[in-house]
Amino acid sequence: MADSTYRYDVFISYSTQDEAWVRGELLQTLEKAGLRVCIDFRDFRRGAPTISEIERLMDASRRTLVVLTPNYIQSEWTKFETLLLQTFDPANTARRLIPLFKEPCEIPRRIQILTYIDFVNPHSPELPWTQLFETLRELLEDEFSAEPAPETPAQWFLAHPYGMPPNFTGRKAELQTLSNWLSNTQHPLFVLRALGGFGKSALTWHWLNHEVNDQQWPQVMWWSFYEESANFNNFLRLTLAYLTGLDPDAMPPRQQLDTLLRYLERHPILIVMDGFERELRAYSGMGAAYQGDEPSLAQDVNNDGRDCINLIAETFLHSLANLPRLRGKVLMSTRLRPCALELHGGTLLAGCYETELTAMQPEDAVEFFRRQGIAGNRGEIEQACRNYGFHPLSLRLLAGYIAQDFEHPGDIRAAASLDVTGDLVQRRNHVLERSYNNLPETGRRLLGQIACFRSPVKLMVLEAIERGGAEAADNAETSRRAHSSAMPLRPLRPLQAHLRDLMNRGLLQQDTRTTRQGQRIALFDLHPIVRRYAYGRMADGDRTIAHGQLRDYFAAVPAAEKVTTLDDLTPVIELYHHMVQAGQYDEARALFEDRLSSPLYFQLGAYQLQIELLRALFPQGEDQPPQLKDEGDQAWTLNELANSYGQSGQAGAAVPLFERVAGIDEQRGDKKNLAIELGNLAQQQLSIGALQAAEANLRRSIALCQEIEDEFNEAIGHAELGRLLVYRGVWVEAEQELIIALGIFQKENHIQPQSYTWAYRSQAALLQARSGEPQAAATALAAATRALELADEDARTIYPLERDYVRAHWLLGAAHRINGNLPQSDTHLSDALTRCRTINLVAAEADILLDLARLRADQGQPAEAQRLAQEALAITERSGYVLKGADVRLFLAQQALEAGDHPQALTHAQVARQLATCDGGDYVYRVAYDEAGALLTQLSP
Repeated sequence: MADSTYRYDVFISYSTQDEAWVRGELLQTLEKAGLRVCIDFRDFRRGAPTISEIERLMDASRRTLVVLTPNYIQSEWTKFETLLLQTFDPANTARRLIPLFKEPCEIPRRIQILTYIDFVNPHSPELPWTQLFETLRELLEDEFSAEPAPETPAQWFLAHPYGMPPNFTGRKAELQTLSNWLSNTQHPLFVLRALGGFGKSALTWHWLNHEVNDQQWPQVMWWSFYEESANFNNFLRLTLAYLTGLDPDAMPPRQQLDTLLRYLERHPILIVMDGFERELRAYSGMGAAYQGDEPSLAQDVNNDGRDCINLIAETFLHSLANLPRLRGKVLMSTRLRPCALELHGGTLLAGCYETELTAMQPEDAVEFFRRQGIAGNRGEIEQACRNYGFHPLSLRLLAGYIAQDFEHPGDIRAAASLDVTGDLVQRRNHVLERSYNNLPETGRRLLGQIACFRSPVKLMVLEAIERGGAEAADNAETSRRAHSSAMPLRPLRPLQAHLRDLMNRGLLQQDTRTTRQGQRIALFDLHPIVRRYAYGRMADGDRTIAHGQLRDYFAAVPAAEKVTTLDDLTPVIELYHHMVQAGQYDEARALFEDRLSSPLYFQLGAYQLQIELLRALFPQGEDQPPQLKDEGDQAWTLNELANSYGQSGQAGAAVPLFERVAGIDEQRGDKKNLAIELGNLAQQQLSIGALQAAEANLRRSIALCQEIEDEFNEAIGHAELGRLLVYRGVWVEAEQELIIALGIFQKENHIQPQSYTWAYRSQAALLQARSGEPQAAATALAAATRALELADEDARTIYPLERDYVRAHWLLGAAHRINGNLPQSDTHLSDALTRCRTINLVAAEADILLDLARLRADQGQPAEAQRLAQEALAITERSGYVLKGADVRLFLAQQALEAGDHPQALTHAQVARQLATCDGGDYVYRVAYDEAGALLTQLSP
């Protein structure tokens, strides 16, 4: 029998005449130690023959304790000996039988050959208890593991093995669908979609390990996005390293993606991505582990919740579903279908196949209950399962509840006590509630503690936390022992008994895996539905204590000497999370500023992760102040969050945050920070086309800086105002503002802002070139060259700022193109895009893609130009970039016109004109507005 199918740790065989000691001292001592004990008066089914119940419960227990007394030998031994002779281990080689010599009697010959625990003539009162617990500890720990995983080929990389619960049953039709997909050549990507609890992970894991032929598929990658730090970038890195043997860190993410796609084209590779919804907006936050299903998200094809949070992930899916034929295959399980796999209107892309996983078949549910050891006829079991819509998670919880029922243990009749009124969701919630309520207090506490983790947790971590929380109890126990020599020793590891109990109840999953260092580790995880429920049932005080224990644990984890990847920051991120959950918001903010802000923002470009972390400081929502005592810390947090939104392409979310920061600074009379925030606000307003408001804020920022004599920030204001005036087409005043800014920066020898000011001058010249200015092309090239030189100088003297390199290479590429040097243009634009995507600088990506599209059109590659422009368009629409959107639409209009598609050209031109209008009057994006007007005139009938 598989270890995970045992319902009890020990079964006690004894004479009822000895019940005082057995039901009192023995039973209570074992259960206080956390063991699950099976005993006749509580666990025998009423009306069933005693000998059959003994046999049934011996089979359901890991160990049997035989309490040897004269009463037992006279009344019970003959029945027990008959069963012992019938057992599969009559010689007790597996040591499932543990004799307890409690009172002097003639020990049966069959027992004499075994080593028994002597309570009659002990050397000390404590010794037999010590021997009993040492025996149970040794045997139970030896067996503590998940249901044995199927043997998988050594060359497969199962990065995050799934903690498969026992007795997977049925699903034949679904398994066949997966196998049919794997054997066809039409659809590179399969989407297995279902709401929580329908068994997506279990189905895909079982199929992979039982149905996939490793001779046909020698390279297989399993990746679970439910795991800690299992984001798409890490998936990309490790998948590429496994498949190719290349060093993934030697290339940026986009190059990694291109390499992986090429590899999939040429090789028979199977990749399974489990839980992909964690890469979608709807399930990407810090609280995703506790998030329930929102059916409206799945039904609304236009809902932004189904957008990928990582543009590289979006590109990967879109590429898979558009490539004609691949030798490789990708299987995705997810709660929601990503928008990247759809055409407008919700139609799936040609290379994608989707199926929705629904409930179990009735006959499969009956078979599952029988494998779980639940007694009952087919009709009874089927009706009980029908009450829960044959929902797999609910049925596993139901089976666990029935197995632990006091009145009818292991009998389907126990299901009659459950409330089956209300709708299906209510009934499913009720069985979870009853399963939870039936737990002992220690089980609830442990389940809640595990629920505090957002991903699988190692056994060693739970043990470390238990040791920390048990110090006071241990000290008290030592004191009691000093006054009572008869007190049994406290078992060293009752934690494992509680974990086994949670697994047998269907509430907990476990897997055992081998690390890269060859170490075997056990991990435990909760289904998201169970995690959400258990976490929600914790009292506020208990939750704070649990997070406090986890905070202390992660605070003791040594910091990485050097941060090179997000993995290096994992302990700090976990420490931050548990600080927040323990209510230590101010301490968490200080930790973020000291150890997370700089590497995440400047070094790793992990803007989306920054957003998720910072949002945790807003428990009442972002429309309320962060939960911080100091108003200055509130302003700092709002500003940090707004900056992260801006860099990640979410200007619409950044603007109101910057407005609130400016309001705080103004109320505090902090003119310097107010000037800075007005400038930050104006930059985001510019990108969404709010030109009038942006200009007003910049002019006020400059005036404030002049009032307080802050020349540096005044110069920044002049540079940003110059850039804005360029878009308005006010060329002379724009140049004057840029010259003022450069003069101040040069006087104070501020190199970095000189770089981006020269970049703004190059951008101005590029727009003037579109207006027909003859010298503008040469000016654009010279200004961009100077911007790159200054970026290099800044890198040598202070430190490199990657955003300046992205900007300089983009503008150099654009300038070389209009000067006719296409090879140099290609080099710089490719470099700009690589750098941009390496740090996920969404704010610059659409501009670079558009200039690459223009370059490909000049090179005679219209299809590639169209693809790049569409990619740029997707970014502008998703991010609300009005000015960039106008330029992309103009390019697409011109391409359609050249292809003879006048209706499509007219549509793009009309949208471009609308976008370029911005605030109207003098506040239009002048170059694009005029170009759109000329196109519309040309296209008019």
